[in-house]
Amino acid sequence: MMLRWFLTGSVLLALAAAPPRATAGPLGMTGTDVTSPDGVAYTLYTGKVASFDGVPLDVDLTVPQGPISPHPLLVMMHGWGGSKTDWESPTVHNTSPDQDGYNNVAFVARGYAVLNYTARGFHGSCGPEAGSDPACAKGWTHLADRRFEIRDTKYLVGLLADAGVAVPSRIGVTGGSYGGGQSWLLALEGDQVSVADAADPEQVTLQPWTSPGGVPLHLAAAVPKYPWSDLIHSLQPNGRASDGVILLDGDRLQPFGIMKESWVSGLFALGAATARYAPAGADPTADLVVWYDAVQAGEPYRADNPAIAEAAHQLTTWKSPYYQDGLIAADVAGHDEVPVLDVQGWTDSLFPEVEANALVNKLKRADGRWPVSVTVGDVGHAIAQNKASDWQPINAAANALLDHYVLLGSRTRLTSTFSARATTCDATVGALYKAGTWAALARGRLHLAAAGGSQATTSAAGDPPGGAETDPIANGSTCIRLAPGQSAGVAMWDFPVAANAILLGAPVVTFGLTLSGTDAEVNTRLWDVAPDGSRTLVTRGAFRLAGSSGPTTVAYPLWGNGWVFRAGHAIRLEAVQNDAPYLRADNLSSAITYQSVALDLPVR
Repeated sequence: MMLRWFLTGSVLLALAAAPPRATAGPLGMTGTDVTSPDGVAYTLYTGKVASFDGVPLDVDLTVPQGPISPHPLLVMMHGWGGSKTDWESPTVHNTSPDQDGYNNVAFVARGYAVLNYTARGFHGSCGPEAGSDPACAKGWTHLADRRFEIRDTKYLVGLLADAGVAVPSRIGVTGGSYGGGQSWLLALEGDQVSVADAADPEQVTLQPWTSPGGVPLHLAAAVPKYPWSDLIHSLQPNGRASDGVILLDGDRLQPFGIMKESWVSGLFALGAATARYAPAGADPTADLVVWYDAVQAGEPYRADNPAIAEAAHQLTTWKSPYYQDGLIAADVAGHDEVPVLDVQGWTDSLFPEVEANALVNKLKRADGRWPVSVTVGDVGHAIAQNKASDWQPINAAANALLDHYVLLGSRTRLTSTFSARATTCDATVGALYKAGTWAALARGRLHLAAAGGSQATTSAAGDPPGGAETDPIANGSTCIRLAPGQSAGVAMWDFPVAANAILLGAPVVTFGLTLSGTDAEVNTRLWDVAPDGSRTLVTRGAFRLAGSSGPTTVAYPLWGNGWVFRAGHAIRLEAVQNDAPYLRADNLSSAITYQSVALDLPVR
């Protein structure tokens, strides 16, 4: 797997040697009996199904062969730019490690019914393939919105319960990236559904989740894979988000952050090719074209800019799990705390580790008994390698959780666990570490500091070769290794490693600096430098410094990793103000002089 959201389909389901027999199925779909090469007998139903507002959704339903009867139901949701086929496979095992033993056939083989559908606005669900279907007049994507995409999922599940396909009390959800963010939103809504006023979608009531026929429905478990929890900070980080291990979580919205240029531009272009965007200004709940133009215009990002303000409101209120404090409180009060296993990537440059643990910290503060677990590895979006050695135990844990709560219908809470596997750049398997809390994984701190003298950077200089060489989109699913040398236009500090040190979490950098200007990017890269001078990128970070010229102290966490620094190597920290193309270069000129630097690493 390279990038889940780049997938626009998967291999077609393998048919049995005998000619397939088409049959009428639930919800007006057409079914085909299939026996997979590894002997799983199932029926694949496919068709268009109208959602709550009439928007036609492209749906696949995979069930064990035989008469329709209620089964535990798992909803599998695709990534940005993908479709219903993303989690479909011809066999239980799959050459994609992410899907190996974790696909529609694998779950049907264990007794599930599996719902795969294309999210509204994409491909056959009012995307480009839908053409001029009048039912798609407003069928554009709303970017994983509680009032639209999340309600779509709950409505489809209700239809399947009424059709006798799903056991109403044994529903599970999972998905990757775009589908992972939706999995979290579904989990936080639990057994409620957000119903918006058709005339004013800002007016929303939370109603009990029931099928169209009035049957109460229960979400038993969720497994978000490489999801976001804060869509603003993941796409436009200001450096204030933290997993809480060394620094407290801060204000993610002020100042407005630094756009992950190569990601945001790539995602927008992918959506333009695979989805339907609302015409600019036509729908304030889904005004992606206007929002994109506003962030691409760059600094200064003014709070009174209506496009920026509306984007922030929509993304935080309706599309980001991290900001759902009202839902979290209601879940605790109503004892509706959906069990969750969050799968996050150390080396995921789009949705890094903090996306899981900052949200989980909120849930645990609300109720320490909330059955939520986190596992982190070298998985997810670029530059993650997505090795089978990482995915096999992750998928085993995900299957075990879903089987416990959904397949078996157990209401016994499993103990929360937090695990992380060290990243390696060769064929060796990194060590796996486990603890009862995320903070307990790292047992100590490695403090490194340099003072005396000064180094300087400017917003204009940057590091064009280094920026291109470290861009995750250009590099894809691989460790970033550079030949011996020093980057130009950066401030740099080397710290010799006297004894092996196992980084397990997000390092925090603290700069004593002097700013010349009113707005600056303080971006960092952390390297492992071998004795021969070759460098491996371990992690990086970004921080928006806003204010007035003069001396100040800046402290912020990097994305993090699980990494072994070997004795005889050096830990290199680089500071750069222009880290394009990964991060958008600042429109406003500035210069920084660094008087001191400290680096604190959570170590095992």
